[in-house]
Amino acid sequence: MMFGPPKISVTPAERYANAVGNCWPVAIMPAPGELLSSWLHRLAYANGVPPRYFGALLGAPGENWSARLDRALPDRILRLLGEHTHIPLEDIAALTVAPDPLAVLRLPLRPGSQQTCAPGRQVTWLQFCPACLAEHETPYFRRDWGLATRVSCFRHGCRLRDRCPSCGQGLAPFSQKRLVPHQICAWCGAALCKRTRPSTNGIRRLERLIDDLLRLQAAGHRMAEGRSLLDLLGSACFQFSRRPMSIARLSHRDRYQLFQKLAEGRSTPFEKRRSSAISYWKRVAQVAPAWGGLVTSFTDAVLPQPKAEHCSITAGPNLVDLVQAAARLDQQRQAL
Repeated sequence: MMFGPPKISVTPAERYANAVGNCWPVAIMPAPGELLSSWLHRLAYANGVPPRYFGALLGAPGENWSARLDRALPDRILRLLGEHTHIPLEDIAALTVAPDPLAVLRLPLRPGSQQTCAPGRQVTWLQFCPACLAEHETPYFRRDWGLATRVSCFRHGCRLRDRCPSCGQGLAPFSQKRLVPHQICAWCGAALCKRTRPSTNGIRRLERLIDDLLRLQAAGHRMAEGRSLLDLLGSACFQFSRRPMSIARLSHRDRYQLFQKLAEGRSTPFEKRRSSAISYWKRVAQVAPAWGGLVTSFTDAVLPQPKAEHCSITAGPNLVDLVQAAARLDQQRQAL
């Protein structure tokens, strides 16, 4: 019988680099509609690197590094991400908002200065739906949330936020120095998932109408007057904090207040001078209460109706009857 410490055998294993190549340890697939910066923050967290330092690793140091990549993603960083994640380059590039036909309606990258915004009303580059963040195991931020014309969530019907509900600071997931998910405030460490109050039906109808108009713009539809829809929506100025500002320069609170006044037909904080842009906003607000949506209107027009009793006389489609039927359906929906 032999006594003594047990012998331990060590067998050299294959080097990690040889086994996985240049691929990073954890690969994160982008979610539908996700913003590039959101995916980068999740990728950094999954691979054990706080977002504050992940930008330097990619060769994009500095403040707002991931937000700047949303607007302009250099080819060298795109290739680097593709090499280390093995995700097709076109899928990564699709997460950006560049080239961005809606740039005039995007929230700005940096907070406004004290000269342009009153204290507590500084705008931020990112807003979000707390309900969307709360319902996903791995929350992510959407591209659509960056539009200034969005003040509520189309899925949950609740208001969006553009700052932490605990400390009131704007979001800065790109500055997070700790290894925590990006639904945690980088300033105070509180969760961003605190629910907001529901948005009103009038505001949601106004948002839907604007969203449908923007979709028509993206599909190539042009206004007869020659002016761009984006120009009309983005160039109108509103009187907040004693200075005229475009909608993209307003905080979420001010934009929600603006939409509420427009939806209710109350006096709105437009600047005093008259312009075609202001007139267009007022026309949109007047049409919104009766707007059923492009999808609903199209469905009502093209889906086959239940067959009636056999008739020997076949009549062609009557556009007037179709329009009147659509109006009756809309009135019935409003009465429900």
